[in-house]
Order: sequence, then C-alpha cells, then structure tokens
Amino acid sequence: MQEAASQNPGETDLLIKVAEKGIFTAYTGTSFTRDDINFEASGSLRNPTGYAESVEGTYSRSRLGNRSVRVNLSKPRVRGANVRLDCELHEDTLNYERTSSLREKVQALAFHLTTHNRRHRLTYEMALRDILPRRHLSTPFAYDASLSIMREATPSLKSAFKYKFIDDRRNDGVLPTGGTFFSGLLELAGLGVGDVAYVKAEVAGATHKPLGVGGICAHLSGVVGVVRPTSWRMREGVGEEGVPRTRFSDRYVLGGLQTMRGFGYSGLGPRAARKEGGCLKGDSLGGDLKYVATAALTMPVPLPLLDKFGLRWQVFADAGNLLPWSAPLASMLSDMRLSCGTGLAMSLGAARVELNYSLPFKRKGSDLEQRWQFGLAAHIG
Repeated sequence: MQEAASQNPGETDLLIKVAEKGIFTAYTGTSFTRDDINFEASGSLRNPTGYAESVEGTYSRSRLGNRSVRVNLSKPRVRGANVRLDCELHEDTLNYERTSSLREKVQALAFHLTTHNRRHRLTYEMALRDILPRRHLSTPFAYDASLSIMREATPSLKSAFKYKFIDDRRNDGVLPTGGTFFSGLLELAGLGVGDVAYVKAEVAGATHKPLGVGGICAHLSGVVGVVRPTSWRMREGVGEEGVPRTRFSDRYVLGGLQTMRGFGYSGLGPRAARKEGGCLKGDSLGGDLKYVATAALTMPVPLPLLDKFGLRWQVFADAGNLLPWSAPLASMLSDMRLSCGTGLAMSLGAARVELNYSLPFKRKGSDLEQRWQFGLAAHIG
C-alpha cells in the first residue's frame, strides 16, 4: 500500500504483484476398487494463446483392460457470454467380460455448453459403439458369450442431444453432512444421423440433515431412470415378446458401491439364460427402468486420530430394482431388492472411499451377492 497518486484524502493505492502459473501441467495417479486398479496420466496446456482456453489430454488404463484416451479443448466464454464450451474427442474400451462376456469400444465426439454456475449443461454427442463378444480361451475363432450378447454384436452410431440440470446445495460434494442435491437428465437420440433412437430421462435427489447429537447426520437419497426406444429399425429388432428393445450400450446396470451395496457390479437385473453360455449365472443384459433409494446415518469415528482425517462410520439401507420394458409394471415392487449394512467412509479430495459389509435381505437366485466391498464410491448426495 502506498500514497494515492490522486493525492485525495482517504484514498490509498494498493499494488498487487502476481506471477502467472505455468502453461503446462501434468498429473499421474492410481485409483482402486475391490476388483480393479486404474492408472491415469494427464497433461494440459493452459492459456496457450492468451484467451484463457485450455487443452487437456488424458490416458487411463486398468488391470482388467479398461482403456480411455481423451483430448478436450475448453474455452471459458463463448462470444462474451457466461457459458463454457468444451469440445471432447475420446476413445474408450470398456471391459464387461466378468459380468456380460463382452467388451465395448466407443469412439465419440462431443460438444458441451455449460453455464458458469454449472447448473445447466447442453451436450451434443456423436458416438460409434461396437460390441465385441468374449473370445473362447481354447478354441480359435470361437466366442464364449451368450446368444443374447451375440445378437448385440453389431456396430451402432448414436447421435444424441442431452440436457442436464443440477441444483447442488450440499456443504460438501463428496461426504456431505448437510444440504440438498437435485439433478435431472433428458437425452434424445436419433435426431439426424445414426441408427439408434430413444428417449432417456433420469432424476436424482438427496437431502442431508445434522441431528445435533454427537455429529450424527441423517441422509436420504434416490434416483429413478428410464430409457425407451422412440422407433426401431431392422438392426435393432424386437425382444422375445415383440417389444422394441434398446441396445446394451444404452441400458442401465445396477449393483456395487456406485448403486446397490451388497450386490456385485451388474449383480442384479435382467440376465441371459444360463443354457445360452457366457457367465456362470448368465450374462447381465442391463435394464430399461431402474430405481434406487438409500437411507443412512453417519457419525464421526470416536477416535481423535481417525476423526482428524474425516473418517465417518455409517449404517445404511438400500432398495432398488432394474427391469426391461417387457416386465410387468407390478414387478417393480414385488421383485425389489433390499440390503442393509454398515461401514466406514472417507473423503479423499474429489473421491469417496468406502469399506462396507452389507447383507442382502431380499434378492433373487440369479443375483450376484458381494457382502464385503471396498473402493471408490460416488453416491448421489
């Protein structure tokens, strides 16, 4: 601070010296779940031409064979408006061989418009998807997948518009103890090019409230999603009961830390018959209608050292279901799965780590049960 150049009484000049951050940044890291380990490396160019834009490239690969290569060009303002533009080009290889006897390869180009408060996002995406059935280990040129998965093994081109709304009023985005969360998603595929046509809608919400006793907090959250073909072409076909069917790439899966605890990843929902081959309990096919509801209580761990790291003990109950369009509507409740459990949760920056023991109280014989679960979680709320 120094005397004002204007020499007016009551005025002072404040001089601030800043050092601009470097143009290049790099990052490497590893994340893990109970079944997989993922390595990620990324690099970015920040403000290369002086207009606050950025270019970022990311490569990740997991022990199970999932692979992703992404390049993103971002511009913080579009023609002076408070809207961010992202142009993303990516290629992903997703390994579902343990649950659905297939791998999926996705090559996509997407454009995102996001308001600066991140409440609204409009996306256009064009994606070429290809289903690759699992190869037989001992027989050359043979496949080890169910007939239902083999019928899915054709490339598809998706052209879709998405709109997402988020109202996030939580006090923490990873391990909240207060506030509310709401999000809505609407996706329309089949506008223009492509051979996929459907409408997808999803609504999620959560509320968190401190109870004022010993740091105990109550949590309620839920999500409902539906995807429905708007038309079908010869390559999409129909299901066994003549109902238009969606593609595997566009259906929901349910089970695991991300959704229904106490069940394995893709551990519940429609499955191919065991006599078709593939996985031991039948290949998971995904579903068109899903819902999940969670009630939980959390509290700080009563050990000062662990509490300092933000570790919280939790008890919870999860209820949900996943169905195809051909299923009777009444089965949404009659076939509902229910699990209860307890565990520990901790926030690690942008990630949430959980160690849980869950007991499924209501399940079907074809479901994959997984009582002990450890890894990264991303529950709504």
